[in-house]
Formats: sequence, C-alpha cells, structure tokens
Amino acid sequence: SGIQFRHTPSLPTPANGDEFLKRLKSSFQFNILERPSKNELVFELIGVDVSFANALRRIMIAEIPTMALEHVYMWNNSGLIHDEVLSHRLGLVPLNVDPRLFDEYGQDVDDSGEAVLSDRNTIVFRMNVVCGKSKVDDELLQKQRNSEFKAEGLVSGYDVEEAQLKKNEKGRNKKIGDDDDEMKEDVEEPSVMNLSVADRAAADAAASNLNKSSTPIDTPHRPFTRHVYTRDLLWCPQGDQLARFPLHSSGVGSGVGGGIRPLHEDILLAKLRPGQVIEFEAHARKGIGKDHAKWSPVATASYRLMPSIEIVKPIYDELAEELVNWMEPGVFKLEEADEVDHRVKAVVVNPYACTMSRNFMRNPALKESIKMSRIPNHFIFSVESVGMMEPAVIVAEALKVLKNKAGNLSGLTYEAEEMNE
Repeated sequence: SGIQFRHTPSLPTPANGDEFLKRLKSSFQFNILERPSKNELVFELIGVDVSFANALRRIMIAEIPTMALEHVYMWNNSGLIHDEVLSHRLGLVPLNVDPRLFDEYGQDVDDSGEAVLSDRNTIVFRMNVVCGKSKVDDELLQKQRNSEFKAEGLVSGYDVEEAQLKKNEKGRNKKIGDDDDEMKEDVEEPSVMNLSVADRAAADAAASNLNKSSTPIDTPHRPFTRHVYTRDLLWCPQGDQLARFPLHSSGVGSGVGGGIRPLHEDILLAKLRPGQVIEFEAHARKGIGKDHAKWSPVATASYRLMPSIEIVKPIYDELAEELVNWMEPGVFKLEEADEVDHRVKAVVVNPYACTMSRNFMRNPALKESIKMSRIPNHFIFSVESVGMMEPAVIVAEALKVLKNKAGNLSGLTYEAEEMNE
C-alpha cells in the first residue's frame, strides 16, 4: 500500500505570473509548530513550491552572515598542536555576538581605497597561556595573569565563570517566598513531533555536562598537563565596542548584553606541558557559510514533506493496539469502537509525528488498511541554530535574502527586456 500510493498530485503549473501570485496569496501559510529549545525551531510552510523551500534552506545554511575568527597572528606557540591546526580550530569557535551590529570588511576604506580595520568590522581576541610546573603552580600563575588581564580591561572566560558561580550561590541562598515567578518551574508543553521525552533527556544530559567543572589533568608520576579552553580567550574591546557591548554589573561579559565572548567557554583548543606557551592575537570578521562553514549560523536546517495518512479499512482490537503501540507511536490513537463486535479502533491523531517509516507494512492486514503518502506543497522545517542567532531570526534573515535575490532577478529581467526593445 505504501509503495503503490505516491505523493498527492500537485496542482498544474501556473499559466503566468499573475496566476502564480494569486495561487500563492490564497494558499500560503507559515505556522510555528514548536520550539523544543532556545536554539531549535520547527515550522511549516504550506502552499509553496519545492524550489522555494529548498532556496530558503540553502540560504539559511550558506548566506546568512555571522562573525567568526578569520585572521590569527601567532606570536608564540611551543605546544604540540601546529599553528595551522590551532588556527583552524579557533575559526570554528562560535562567537556569541549579533552579526547585524557589524559591517562587512571592505566597506570602510582609506584615502587610497584600501580596506581598513575598524571597531565596526573587526573583533579582537588575544590569548597568552603558559603551563606551570604543577597544578598548584599553574593555578597561582593563572590567578596572577587573570588579575593583570582584568587590569588591562581584557575579559576572559574565568571572569564569566566566577560571576556565574556567585549568581548561582545567590540563587541558592534566596528564600522560596522572595520571588514566586523565578521559583516557578516551566510547564513542559506536549511536543507536536512526539519528541518531548527525547528532548528533555537530551537537555538534561547537556546541562549535566555543562555543570561539570573541567580541571587540568594531574596524573601522578607524569608531567602536568594544562588544558587550554575557549575561556582563555581574552576579548580586547576596540573603539566604542565597550559602550556598544557593555559588561554586566559584575564587571564581566557573558554573551549578548554583556560583552563579546565565545558561545561556549569549555571548548578544548589545545593541551600544554610545563613551560609550553601559546600566545597570539585573532581578528573576527563578518562572512557567510558559502565561503567557509565556520560562518554558517545553523547546525542543521532541513525539511520534510507533510505525511498524508488515511485509514482505508477499519482497524480494530489487537491489530489496532499493535499499530498504535508498536508500529507508529504517536501517529494513531485508540478510540472506543461503535461496532458491537469490537472493543477499540485506531484513528489518525497526529500525522506530524509520522516519520514515513512504513513499519505497518510488515503486517499484511495493516498494509491493506492504511494509505500513506506525502503532500507535495506542505513542508515541515527543522532549524537548529549554532547559538549566535536565534532560529527565528535566522529564518527572518533568510527571507530577507531571498526577497533581495528575487528583486535583483526581476531587475535584470526588466533590463534584458529594455535591451531587446
């Protein structure tokens, strides 16, 4: 059944542009289905062609500008990892800054027409890490260096971590009745995609990993090893960047609204042994994923066609229970049967949860009872942001880029027509 029934037939090709626009205006829908987490968004597009959906997907992946480390000026690197490899790892570190607040490199030029660096197109980071002889010596050296860096106005991830610990300690000491709104737990909404349990498990696992403090390895009878993380990167505010991205009241930066920092402070960059040094300066610039994957704002951006499920023959009792509980969980549900000879029957309740697995076809009786196909103009998008921009913002920016592309194409068409005349 699932093999011989193909996609629902699509409408015929529009005769002209007016018919296309009329059909699009009458049938187009954009609906937000759910937000499993801050960086995930599931939405649906109805009444559009596959070319529109695929163009939107490709733009989200490759044509939305972000900020990433582009140039690394290596001053000293006596560690095991090579300069080129370390520079590549640095480029892939996501930065927690809104790229819309920066200009593209090349817009600012000097009198000779050469592009110049400015606080509007470049973010500067530094790193100066030395591995101590032992864990105790390394901690003392790190504490001394952090004080020096803070005095110079540089912001490191250790400052952010310290402020976060103070904030958590303050929250634990707060009485329950002080602020009822903050003490209330979020009510978990049911997932449209039937993934609420999996989403919650993944979120708990990620939170447990973040709460684990990463400490340097000190193995007995072996040289001390220091782990270099993104928290060791020092943000060097340029021009009026400190005014545009002010630090929090604690005096440190921790993302949007609090300075400019890497999105994650616990990304491992290198390992050092006693006496080894890493010292460099890195410049972040604006770019798009078409040039390099480090500028892509999404981890995944995909779509699938909306399933169309129809029960052509009634499914009762044990067969219905098998379908609901084992074959297609979340898609069907059991209802009390109207017929006297049967207890329950299966009905379609949530086609969004269907993954088109066709497990029911393993049972010959179910194979003849269910018609499953896809709707060709109904797309379900799943967008997962890397974190520097929310997925809804990425979608909105992608629509702007697509609109500009359509405008450019329309302008070229008019120019070509005028030339032919």
